Amino acid sequence: MAKEKVNTESFEYSFKKLEKILNDLEDNIEEKSLDQIIENYQEGLKLLKVCRDKLSEAELKIEKINLDK
Repeated sequence: MAKEKVNTESFEYSFKKLEKILNDLEDNIEEKSLDQIIENYQEGLKLLKVCRDKLSEAELKIEKINLDK
């Protein structure tokens, strides 16, 4: 059985990964070094940008659909 390829640029993937980072930081902040926290923060910002961009694209598509009616 072939594995399904994961789209790492999808909203769903980015959102789940962002959630995982946030949960990990909330639950394990005491065990992380400052460098690890900063690295997680930077990755979180990148994922947040992907999510916002995808939501903006979806909003524009919906607006276009509504204008076409």
